[in-house]
Amino acid sequence: MRTHAPSIVRIVAAGRRLLADRQGVAAMEFILFSPIMLVLALGVAEVYVEHATEDQFLRYVHQAGDLLSREPKLTSASISSILSAADQMVIGFDANRSLQINVSSVGFKADNTPVLLWTRSAGGSALSPDTAGAAGMGLPADTVLRFAARMDYTSPFNFVWTSTSRSISSVAWFRPRETRAIAMDGAISEYDQNWDYIPSE
Repeated sequence: MRTHAPSIVRIVAAGRRLLADRQGVAAMEFILFSPIMLVLALGVAEVYVEHATEDQFLRYVHQAGDLLSREPKLTSASISSILSAADQMVIGFDANRSLQINVSSVGFKADNTPVLLWTRSAGGSALSPDTAGAAGMGLPADTVLRFAARMDYTSPFNFVWTSTSRSISSVAWFRPRETRAIAMDGAISEYDQNWDYIPSE
């Protein structure tokens, strides 16, 4: 027993030194927690990018509609130009985004009933013009411009996890600035020829 006592003492002492040695603990903790921190960071980044994209999309809707409402006359080509401007106004968080827009002129009859005067769509599937939302927005002979847009947003972090695309949509209403009724391709009303409140040129 005495011959083995020194070796046992050395082993116990070495074990105590090993337990007391804190070198490498921080590195081990970093290795263990880094995947969790990376997932949290990417999650926060995805939430930010999605909200920033939606904010830019809403800004585009209001800026594009405001630009169109300042024109006394529009053409189908001008609607396509506004769609093309989205590449500069909705900055590229989502390179594969699919944007659709619809611009409609809505007039008001003698009983303030809203009626569709003309509508144009660009960017693929046509969005349906809904005149019911214009109720109460104008008096007889008034018109309002309806600008609707929809975009399919896909997360840029799909290389980390798979997420489904989400549709972002918005509708904004504008009152014409230069005239009561904005003409489209030379015609103020294309759908209701009995609308009696077309202002004289």
